[in-house]
Amino acid sequence: MEKPDHRTLTTQLASDLGWLEDHCRKSPQLAAHSSELHLAAALVRNVIGPFLDGQPAIPLHIAVVGGAGTGKSTVSNMLTGAPSAEANPQAGFTRHPIAYVAPNTAATWTGHVGFLGKLQRLANPGPSSLDADVYQIRTVTHEPKIVSLLQRFVIWDCPDMTTWAASGYVPRLLEAAALADVIVYVASDERYNDEIPTQFLHMLLRAGKPVVCCLTKMREADAPAFLAHFQKEVLSKMPGGAVCVAIPNLKPEQLADPARLADKYRIPLVNQINVLGDPPQKARIRTVRAAANYLATSQEKLLSVAKRDIDALESWRSLVKAGQQEFDDRYRREYLASEKYQHFDEALMRLIDMLELPGVGRPVANALNIVRAPYRWLKGFVSKTMKQPEAHAMPEQAVLEGALASWLDMLQKEATQRANSHPLWAHIEKGFAGGLANQARERFQQGVKTFQTSIAEEVNRTARAIYEDLEKNPVALNTLRGSKFTLDVAAILGTVVAGGINWTDLILVPLAASVTQQLVEVLGARYVDHQREQTRLRQQTLVSQHLSGPLATWLAQWPATGGSSFERLQLAIKRIPSAVQHLQTAITQATAGKA
Repeated sequence: MEKPDHRTLTTQLASDLGWLEDHCRKSPQLAAHSSELHLAAALVRNVIGPFLDGQPAIPLHIAVVGGAGTGKSTVSNMLTGAPSAEANPQAGFTRHPIAYVAPNTAATWTGHVGFLGKLQRLANPGPSSLDADVYQIRTVTHEPKIVSLLQRFVIWDCPDMTTWAASGYVPRLLEAAALADVIVYVASDERYNDEIPTQFLHMLLRAGKPVVCCLTKMREADAPAFLAHFQKEVLSKMPGGAVCVAIPNLKPEQLADPARLADKYRIPLVNQINVLGDPPQKARIRTVRAAANYLATSQEKLLSVAKRDIDALESWRSLVKAGQQEFDDRYRREYLASEKYQHFDEALMRLIDMLELPGVGRPVANALNIVRAPYRWLKGFVSKTMKQPEAHAMPEQAVLEGALASWLDMLQKEATQRANSHPLWAHIEKGFAGGLANQARERFQQGVKTFQTSIAEEVNRTARAIYEDLEKNPVALNTLRGSKFTLDVAAILGTVVAGGINWTDLILVPLAASVTQQLVEVLGARYVDHQREQTRLRQQTLVSQHLSGPLATWLAQWPATGGSSFERLQLAIKRIPSAVQHLQTAITQATAGKA
């Protein structure tokens, strides 16, 4: 099979991760997981996909992120060198990502398929507080002598990190954060260690994003102590590392003209970012490799959101398997154990008759049969006297239908009892209420026809083989005939020689001839019984092959078919690891020798 191209893979992988994210939203306890899944899908859409499509390294992207009221818009203005962002004391004022670019910058980087997920670009500028799934691009103009990052970077002012809830503006934040080649994390004097923003920071560092922490709103004299405390209490507990700069409280005039009046704090921040973005190609390759590594190393965690669903599905399948085992056992106990296979008795009689001398030796064989007549009469009398009445065996069809009914009743009962424990069991209970049992019976009856044809052929073939194999081997057949005749003659002559010729020969000679016949019959019966038992085993296999096995497979897969959410879940779980592996290979090949 031809491998899918990288564009198909990135689209498919982003879709599967996005579906898992939506699946998580149904469980409040999985809110943090839903954000990680969104970040993973956004990395595929905004980083890996464009890179494999040959997107240029410039522009690189900076995402300014942080908690509510920390001063993100102020820091964005420090980066652009102009009061472009709408700094506002209202927490959560910026509700969607806003990109700042230099004049006459072609926004070709927005054209990649799936760029920023569901976010649509605003055709005309709008307020930062617009609460919609959109992004906008604003042009920043300043004097040429002002040192600006906008020649190589797009600067994104992002919504707040205030909650893990995968709704509202958090997905918008994650789209821009995933796109970024550099993260500027803003924390204020009052809220430098808020739980949710700190967890977001931890996630971004695990994703391999280079982070510059910008600490704000402290007194200038307190800045060194604040930086040291933040390093110790926050960054030391994080994976990787991050550099820190401080921007103390700024005066209104500094906020209005950061490029001129706040260079003391602005230049160190700009320098840190320039170092991380130089050279651009190396920085972009670092971003892409980090994204691929995050997908690979976090794969188990990302897929763990489906663990409860997979466990429920496996529990159902184990229950189906247990029901199949009970079905097979019941069929063996109630039918196979008492099945006599009358064709085998007929085959035994024919086999023993074949061992008699044919042709010119037939008169001798007839004479021996006359000699054995008292033995046959006595054997028949004893057999009739000692024979126990056979227990009435249930018809095979009745056994099959009874075992099937018991199997389905057990499954329906379990589904009803567990319906409140997980949506899968509720889905199965609803299936039984809607005719699942009848569908199972119909499929079962279709298999019965094939099974009955197969077992009839199997019994007839095995019974015929008991004597046909010997008929096809004249050397073996004649050897057995000769051996039997030799035993008969030796037994009779031995009896006469040992006792002499007298009236006792009338008893001893038939007895001697009967002993050899009994030996032949016992050996023949053992051989036929062995074949009978082998046929039972094969019939048990055919029951599993044509009846219980196919039905068990169908029942086990039923919850994940018919367009159910469990079908989509199973598809995503199956495809994600393979897609990640293929994209890793593509990235390795594309970046070989470039950085």
